[in-house]
Amino acid sequence: MNPSSTQELVAFAFFSALALVSAVATVAFKNPIRNAVGLFVHVLALAGLYITLAAHFLVAVQLIVYIGAVVVLFVFVIMLLGPGAETADDDTGLVPRALGAGSVALLGAMLAMNVLAFRPDRPARTADGGTLRHVGQYLFNEAVIPFEVASVLLTAAVVGAFAVARAHHHKVKMTTETNRARQQKLDAEADAQGDER
Repeated sequence: MNPSSTQELVAFAFFSALALVSAVATVAFKNPIRNAVGLFVHVLALAGLYITLAAHFLVAVQLIVYIGAVVVLFVFVIMLLGPGAETADDDTGLVPRALGAGSVALLGAMLAMNVLAFRPDRPARTADGGTLRHVGQYLFNEAVIPFEVASVLLTAAVVGAFAVARAHHHKVKMTTETNRARQQKLDAEADAQGDER
């Protein structure tokens, strides 16, 4: 094993461990800001994995799309709802949680066995594999329908996010106006009682 492959192996192991730890951190913390930081570190770790695999186009997409858009969007939503927003109390018993954990573990084991048993032939690596030209030709020829379906789904998600934000804004506005009217009524009653005295 030459030094360059040893360095690549060490880098791959480091980024793999970082990706696993940050993925657990993304779902383990109760504070949503810490969850967003865990997601940020996870996306960076995946970009590092892509660097070790010489997939430079995927590194750029990972950094621009996921960190530049998705993680920032999550942080905006957290700030919109408030980082201290209360979550519903979970009164699920121990038995349903154990059944859920067992089901997930069983499904994971079945998937792992299928992945280990599935050994497809590796395609020959071409000189332009992973370049922008190669990815663009594949994306707009063989994968054009999944690409367009993904764009429609993303557009629907953006429209849904706007609808939810608008409904939330309208609800906050209505609550504010109701509280203001209630306070004005209380002030008027207090003034009337003061005049009577």
